[in-house]
Amino acid sequence: MATPSEKPARSLEVLNHFQSQDGAAAIRSSEMPRVDRERLVTSGFLQEVMKGWYIPTRPDEARGESTAWYTSFWRFCAAYRNELFGKQWCLSPEQSLSLHAGNWSVPKQLLIRSPKAGNKATNLPHNTSLLDVRAHMPPSGDISEEEGMRIFSMDTALIACAPSYFAQNATDVRAVLSVIKDRH
Repeated sequence: MATPSEKPARSLEVLNHFQSQDGAAAIRSSEMPRVDRERLVTSGFLQEVMKGWYIPTRPDEARGESTAWYTSFWRFCAAYRNELFGKQWCLSPEQSLSLHAGNWSVPKQLLIRSPKAGNKATNLPHNTSLLDVRAHMPPSGDISEEEGMRIFSMDTALIACAPSYFAQNATDVRAVLSVIKDRH
């Protein structure tokens, strides 16, 4: 039988296994034994994001601290959307362009397109959310993957994004346009 000090150590080994696999930033409750999950939540090593989904945290993090969430945001969103939609999702053309420009700042609301979407928002920590919109996706050749996020290719995103994006996100647009090669 494990001693009281061996039990938390075992739970930390389970968490370490998840993180060493692929840097897991999103852990489904069904993927981890309940006793380990509860121990890790109680000791501050895991935080529930939404029912059934957790992210790793530091136990010395102050209550309400956002660092763990903002560090995990993109990988969490990718894992959560892959679970719901498989490969049938991608970000909006506008968000895709921002990522192509290297702008990985966390938006207040991340727009996800999917033919399986229910046109609803999912509230997340620190006033962030996901908005799933039932919409056609570009052909598979026009989707690329960056850090687990399924995004429009640069050319397709430039064509498909709303005109207001160009005025409101001039820095991202300039960054994207600067890498497009003259094809003539």
